[in-house]
Amino acid sequence: MERPTVAIITDDAAFANALTRRWLTEREVPAFVLVQGDSDFQNTLDFDLAVAVRIAPENLAATVNSLNATNKPAILVSSLNGNSPHGPKLTVLPEVLEWPNLVVLVSQQMLQRERSRQELTRFQQTITELQRDASLGRFMLEARHNLNNALTSVLGNSDLILLEADQLPATLRQQVETIRNMGMRMNEIMHRFSSLQKEMQLMEQQSGSSGVRSAAAGAI
Repeated sequence: MERPTVAIITDDAAFANALTRRWLTEREVPAFVLVQGDSDFQNTLDFDLAVAVRIAPENLAATVNSLNATNKPAILVSSLNGNSPHGPKLTVLPEVLEWPNLVVLVSQQMLQRERSRQELTRFQQTITELQRDASLGRFMLEARHNLNNALTSVLGNSDLILLEADQLPATLRQQVETIRNMGMRMNEIMHRFSSLQKEMQLMEQQSGSSGVRSAAAGAI
């Protein structure tokens, strides 16, 4: 989430202006989208946080339903007493005298929480990808010995056959040469894999040594 978008949903433009003016005094200002309270925005509007304020009574239920349907964090500034609307990501704030200050404060916290949630999701995806790659690497390490044995057999037998290449039909000789060349290419790949493993082990050893030296230096 680089610059969040805040949807201001209201039936009173003066309240939207009051909120945006208050937000402009902050160091970080989101992008704003103004929506009428009677609009069906749940499938057409893209935002990170919604703030609904001064919704006409006849539009309130539909607005709350739309907010809940988006599954996005939302704030409803309400002057209702008693039963207040509710939803899984809906926060209801009272319409007190300094409500813009309260809305901005709560909004900043909600946006930060949403940003942290998105970062956590990306982090979990990265961990899953790394675990998958690590599993593939372990499989390659475990299978490397068997692959090397199979390649040695393929290359050895193809070399033996090619020693009598003059007695082979031209087509068969080309096929055997292709098998040997592909075997050599696979052998090069396995050697690169071994070299990469050694480089990674060396990096781990150097990293461990650096950590030990840093710890020792800090203890002095």
